[in-house]
Amino acid sequence: MAVIPKTATASEQARAQAFVELGFDTTQALMLAATRDAGEHVELDAVRELLDRGCPHKLALRILV
Repeated sequence: MAVIPKTATASEQARAQAFVELGFDTTQALMLAATRDAGEHVELDAVRELLDRGCPHKLALRILV
């Protein structure tokens, strides 16, 4: 289980844990959890869809962050 730093907000911790469960490492998961586009967080479903279509984790991160 990944260790999510206590410095992240509770919401970011939960979001980061969900991204870890999708296969991202802790640093990548925290980046995704904290990233906002036009004031909105990166959607977990959008990330899952990219991965389900065969997009490698590193590429998905570059697309979304």
